[in-house]
Amino acid sequence: MRIAAVERALPSRRVTSAWIVDEVRRRNRGRLAPEILERLVHRLERGLATAGTEVRHHLDDGESAFDVLAKATRGALARAGLAPTDVDLVIYTGVGRGWIEPAMMNPVQRELGLVNSTGFDLMDACASWLRAVQVAHTFLRAGIYRRALIVNCEVGIFRQHADWEFDDVADLEHRFAAFTIGEAATATVVTDDAPDDDFYFTFKTFGEHYARCIIPLAGAAAYLPGAPDPRLVAGRFFALSTELFTAVTELIVTTWRADPRLAGGRYDVAFGHEASEKLSADITKQCGVHDVYFPTHRRFGNTVSASIPLAMRVAEEEGRLRRGDRVVVLVGSAGISVGFATFTY
Repeated sequence: MRIAAVERALPSRRVTSAWIVDEVRRRNRGRLAPEILERLVHRLERGLATAGTEVRHHLDDGESAFDVLAKATRGALARAGLAPTDVDLVIYTGVGRGWIEPAMMNPVQRELGLVNSTGFDLMDACASWLRAVQVAHTFLRAGIYRRALIVNCEVGIFRQHADWEFDDVADLEHRFAAFTIGEAATATVVTDDAPDDDFYFTFKTFGEHYARCIIPLAGAAAYLPGAPDPRLVAGRFFALSTELFTAVTELIVTTWRADPRLAGGRYDVAFGHEASEKLSADITKQCGVHDVYFPTHRRFGNTVSASIPLAMRVAEEEGRLRRGDRVVVLVGSAGISVGFATFTY
């Protein structure tokens, strides 16, 4: 398998952390006592500074998530030298979606003229893109498909899943992560014209941590084995960031060090899921790839499953990723799942 092209597109509204803080203050003025509001705002400012979150992109009024997705997809196909009719597999990945049923892949196929393709959705939170690359690799190596398109549209999710109205400063503990979210769509074209590739994938899942990061549906309580956390609200992003990041760091580093193919490799560039700049720096230093790591969080925020392909395309634009480079990918995702890949680009 060969990664023929990666493309990205962003919503047009550029949102700073200063604007986020001001908006939290504005929306909660009158809801909270002045001294409590100022404590909330101070804690939010400090958290964003620690995470390294400065700028992110969100949908502007009148802007469509699908238009952003279409831009990324058409750009990727053009860069790969393919027509829409050349694609025979489409995998839609990620959290951003307009519905649960049918698969989000269907309007992508219909509206973008991918009429010779079949496909499905694949969801594994922020690890979705890397999972999809592994699945596509398996299909292409087996000769089932020849040209696959992996798309995600992590656009509009901040508007859908963030909760601006606070009852207490303590609410920030499980709502903070939403305010680091940036939005992006990406498209990745993979083809079968490199049958002797050197892709290596490995994933591990630690399900005991699943409740630390969740966007519940209305019926979530029926699927939980015990009483749900009373702070869960249907459709709202709930994340115990401190606990989650501590566990993710330990699990990524431990898994990395136990795998000689990962720890013993030599890499030209490393990419990861950018939940926060500090988290990525801590992990990559412990894994020994900090010097070749390409960060994006400060410029784009946490772009969920788009983080890695977004970073790859930006690195390519800036000359940090070139054909022939040895690449390593490290992902920590809600669940918790950790995933890794190595390959020659």
